[in-house]
Amino acid sequence: MSPVLPISEIKQQYQDEWVLIAYTQVDENLSVTEGEVLAHSPNVETLYHLLPQYRDRAVAFEYVGDLPEDLAFIL
Repeated sequence: MSPVLPISEIKQQYQDEWVLIAYTQVDENLSVTEGEVLAHSPNVETLYHLLPQYRDRAVAFEYVGDLPEDLAFIL
């Protein structure tokens, strides 16, 4: 089990990577403010394959870095 870290520290440690976080706290906008880093990778597909093993936990994906301008998300 990894330590619970504030999102600011997660962003410092995992620059330009996707991070799978078991979050322990969110703000009023439901943005992660702290959590446990379960996995990280420059390729988000790697993290998608790990999701089944964390189905009993509240998790979030975060990209730490500047998103490319040609990237779009559908929520």
